[in-house]
Amino acid sequence: MLAAPACAGGSPVLGGIEVPAYGIVAVDRAGGRMARAEGAAELSADGRTQRPFTSATPVRIASVSKLVVALALHRLADAGRIDLDADVSRYLGWRLRNPDFPDSPISIRQMMRHESSLSDTGGYFVPLGERLRDLVGPASFSKRKPGAGFDYANLNQAILGEVVEAVTGERFDRAARRLVLEPLGIDACYNWSGCTEATVRAGAVLYRKAPSDAGPWDAAGPWIAQIDDRRPPEACTVRLPEGGHCDIRSYVPGTNGGLFSPQGGLRISLDDLARLGLALLRDDPFLKPATRASLFRAVRVKAVGEGEETDPGLMQFWSEGGLHCLSGTGLAGGDQPLSPEPLTGCGHLGDAYGLESALIVDPRAGTSVAWAFTGVSAPPPAGRRSRFSAPQEELAAMAAGWL
Repeated sequence: MLAAPACAGGSPVLGGIEVPAYGIVAVDRAGGRMARAEGAAELSADGRTQRPFTSATPVRIASVSKLVVALALHRLADAGRIDLDADVSRYLGWRLRNPDFPDSPISIRQMMRHESSLSDTGGYFVPLGERLRDLVGPASFSKRKPGAGFDYANLNQAILGEVVEAVTGERFDRAARRLVLEPLGIDACYNWSGCTEATVRAGAVLYRKAPSDAGPWDAAGPWIAQIDDRRPPEACTVRLPEGGHCDIRSYVPGTNGGLFSPQGGLRISLDDLARLGLALLRDDPFLKPATRASLFRAVRVKAVGEGEETDPGLMQFWSEGGLHCLSGTGLAGGDQPLSPEPLTGCGHLGDAYGLESALIVDPRAGTSVAWAFTGVSAPPPAGRRSRFSAPQEELAAMAAGWL
């Protein structure tokens, strides 16, 4: 693998700041492959590398996890077990309505495309022993009618995780493995649940040089672990109430679909993430042809809302099948990190706990590109060409020949 520039302390520099590690993998239909990785999967207290980061290192990939949720739902729809355009309440067993529009059903597809009017304002984390439906209230909705606008919200995925559980009778983590990961031969899991001991031990820790993204930042200071410094069996695979015990056996599927973090909790290596993307281009029984086509049929998003994570410059197109698609215009200032060169394809982006990530699958070029960096020493600088951060623009440039 190619070496990246490193600072005096040994950490790679990406987009003008230190990162604990980064990696990028690109593969194509013809069997071509490019991989590059640098940095530490885990650091000692004095900042020394305890384990190197490679393209085979599992990492919490953040919102790219939502792509697997979409695939699980499509598999259920292809099997005739759900209707993506039906009222989601039919599957939940409880009524989901925006209180300002009580006569407007909310569909699974609207939730996949972030057109449901759901909002993260009221939260989306519900610990073991509590019900997701009890969290959903007036603060969980925007003032826009379902289907009328786009507002990115993680709550959609928590509720969709509950749909998967209610229909299959399985916990979301197990259903995602059975429906998506195992059929594709992907060694990955949600919240480390179901991964082998060796995979869990190999996991990357996410870092910042701050206690959280709110700061205070100290670029010359130590790396501070944000998540996955403790992994099972030392850590529970789900969020617990204060003073609660990690007794997953007590959980009843279909009561808290967000428990295993469908919105961001997938642990997967960049090797496997790129392979997963390439698998979506195969003509095989995993998905029906019309379903596969819908994943890459981009539709411009409707009038955007004001959700904290809604970025109209970056989020311009979403596919009918629920993936984030790039415009391919090459225009500066939006979703084109290689501007003026165009970037096309669909997949998803991720941003949490210092990590930023992406999976971009281009059916016309027959390529799948996955990248991530695992933390930041300072808030990521804005990109020069696009709404992507400067470190992500640098990663995109590494794969420019493939993209």
